[in-house]
Formats: sequence, structure tokens, C-alpha cells
Amino acid sequence: MRNRLRIVAMVLMAITSVPVQAAWQDAPEVKALYEKAKAEGKVVVWGTQRNEVDWMPKAFNAMFPGIEVRWVADNDLATKAIAEARGGRHEIDVFWSTLTGILPVVQRDLIARTDWTPFAVGKDGTGFDGRMAYTHNTAYSFAYNRDITNTADLPKNWGDLTDPKYKGTMTSSLFLLPRLIGALSLPWGNDKAVQFARDVTTKQDVLLTRAPREPIVNSGERKYAMGEIDSLVRIWRDAGLHIDYVIPEPVVLVQGGGGVMAKAPHPSAARLLAGYLASPEGKAARKVATNSEDYGPAGTSETAKQINAGKLQAVRDLPELMDQREKAIGQMGPIVAGQR
Repeated sequence: MRNRLRIVAMVLMAITSVPVQAAWQDAPEVKALYEKAKAEGKVVVWGTQRNEVDWMPKAFNAMFPGIEVRWVADNDLATKAIAEARGGRHEIDVFWSTLTGILPVVQRDLIARTDWTPFAVGKDGTGFDGRMAYTHNTAYSFAYNRDITNTADLPKNWGDLTDPKYKGTMTSSLFLLPRLIGALSLPWGNDKAVQFARDVTTKQDVLLTRAPREPIVNSGERKYAMGEIDSLVRIWRDAGLHIDYVIPEPVVLVQGGGGVMAKAPHPSAARLLAGYLASPEGKAARKVATNSEDYGPAGTSETAKQINAGKLQAVRDLPELMDQREKAIGQMGPIVAGQR
């Protein structure tokens, strides 16, 4: 017994004698940036939707108090940011969106290159030569009414949805479905994706709508919703709706994140906020606030681990694939809408 206690004591002494590595926010460079940010007093972040940005002030101020965080939510974010810059107005500090959303702003050199390493962000967590830091992903999912669905009937692959057993059972978004199929064209090839688009929309009697799909599925009018954003379905589920989801393969991902405006009026506060949002702590706060996940190399969910281990095929949202993906989405839109 005494030997065991001695061993435990030695282990504890060894642990406590090892210097603890300082967290990134305690680094001198970050502390100096924080002081400059406090002197600036505020920071303005723009995002596409309210729930993408309204949680940021509280979360950021919990780690870095004394800086006012103002936010704007607008789906037409890029167009307005470009128009403001053309007019010589520079009110935005941080631009937060998806790869697709930020691309027009990057192309016009309105986003600055940023060193993200002080915020515990590696190169694989950035895009556009350091102009964007990645924070989270959304995955296209297959939502279902869990009260009336036999889980054995759920698809393992997106291609399964041409099976006649799904006819008349699905609804989908006119906005999201072309984006899902456009992304699927990357691993499948264009011909297969076009045929899939035609098959699910003409043979499967999919209820296509621009209205919310959760009432349709929750009521049982349709058992399934094809191509829903996974974080949104988690919100439905957590709100008490009788809806859950699976993520068929290939896992189609959308990359979220943002960057610092090149002419940010509060440059230090902008870099501090953007760095915090891309840090492990910022990602964790986002997950709690928005139900979003990080399926990238730093992701900790079981799905992220399987993707990164190569056990699940994934279509990643990467800058070098954007042109091909966007062209395919443009092609699939009229097909899904029955115009071609």
C-alpha cells in the first residue's frame, strides 16, 4: 500500500513539475493585439444570417472583454460589401460567410492576408492564401420523420434515392437541391449527376419548394427531406420536432469561415475577433450557439474522424474546386426546376 502511495505521489510530482504550455490567448503577441483592440473600442462583423453572428458578442467578450461587437446579417452580403468599397465606405471589419460567399470579395482584394498562427490555426485551416480562416462545415443530410420511418430504409449513398421505394415520399429545397447535386458531380462525373437530377425530380415525385420543409416532414405529409443542412436539422430535433437525419455518402460539405477586411476601420479588433472565431475556443462556442460542426482536420465529431480517416468519402469545399462546383450548380438549377 505504501509503495502504491509513493508511486502516486511521484507521478503527481512529475505532472506538476512539467511547465504548462500557455494558451494562445496568453501569448505576448495576442496580449499586445488585445490592448490595441481595446483602444479601438469596437469591431463590426458581417454575416449572412442572424444566427451566424448574433452569438459572437457574448462569446468573444467572455474571453476579451471591453470591445463592443456589432453585427449585421444579410444574405446579399458580398454585393453590399463590394458596393460600400466602391463608394469609399469602409464600415466592415470582419466578413464571415462561406467559400462561395467570400470569393467575390477576395477576388476584388477587399480581404487582407492574415497570419492566423497566433490563434492556434494551422495552414490547413485557412484558404485563399491566408485571406480566409475556416471555422465550421455544414453537410448535406437526409432528414426523416422518425415516428413513421423504418431506419432500414434510410439511404447510405445519395444514389440510392432513385430507388422506386422513395417515390412520393420526399420533399426538397429548390435552392439547396441543385447545390447538392452540383457538388456530387465532382466525384460522380457530370453525366451521372445530370441523370440523377432528372431521375429524382421527374420520376420520384419530389415535392420541391422554397418554403420551410420541417412542417412538411414533421406532419408526415412527406416522410423525408432530401438535401437539408445538418445543423438546421439538429436545431429542429432539439426544438422537439419528430425529425432526425443521416448523412449519405459522398458526404457533401460546405466550408464556412471568414477574414479581415483590407481596409477594416478597426484593424486590431478585427484581427482579434477573426482569430478568436477560428481558434479552438471560437469553434467550440460556435458549435454550442449554432449546432454547427467542424468536419475538417481539427474536427472531433465521429463523422469528422471517419472522414479524416478515409472511412467516409467526402466532397470537400475547396478554393481550387470552386469554379467547377459553381458551374455544375448553375447547370443543375434549371434541371431541378424542370426548365431543361
